[in-house]
Amino acid sequence: MNAVSAKWVAVVLGTMLLVGAAGCGTEDDGAATVQIKNDFNNPEMDFQPPWTICESSYLDVEFGKVAIGETSAEQEVIPGLDNVLMVAAWDDPTCAPENCLPLASRNEEEVVDGQTRTIALNLPNHQGPCPPEGVQPIPEELYDRILALWPEYNFLPYDQRTENTQCLD
Repeated sequence: MNAVSAKWVAVVLGTMLLVGAAGCGTEDDGAATVQIKNDFNNPEMDFQPPWTICESSYLDVEFGKVAIGETSAEQEVIPGLDNVLMVAAWDDPTCAPENCLPLASRNEEEVVDGQTRTIALNLPNHQGPCPPEGVQPIPEELYDRILALWPEYNFLPYDQRTENTQCLD
């Protein structure tokens, strides 16, 4: 192979690599179907906290308000692993901001391509900013994501989280 041929082979191979790299990540990532269930009234639990889910999001898809005992509409999400992020109101189905707190699922929840799943949120599967003594509070990263999603609730910064109005009741 002479120098000109070798140069053309290198150009063609380089072009193929660039075209191939440009196509990465553009394939369909798949889809899963998810619903959020407000299971805080689950009779199998020792205590049924009266949380109305006022706002909810999972894998960057908003699911909206979910009343106690209800299930959200189905939403399509890109499969992955994430916590359910929420704003919830204690004993207030109207979701008045002064009764709301940022909550998240205690566990990261996973869905895979083609899966249909209902994620139930209840007493043992949630975390918040001002839990009872001895219970770990919501991690700062999740708290900050909730503040960014729903700034209209005017929650205090993480280092002041226990001073949110609902924590003081």
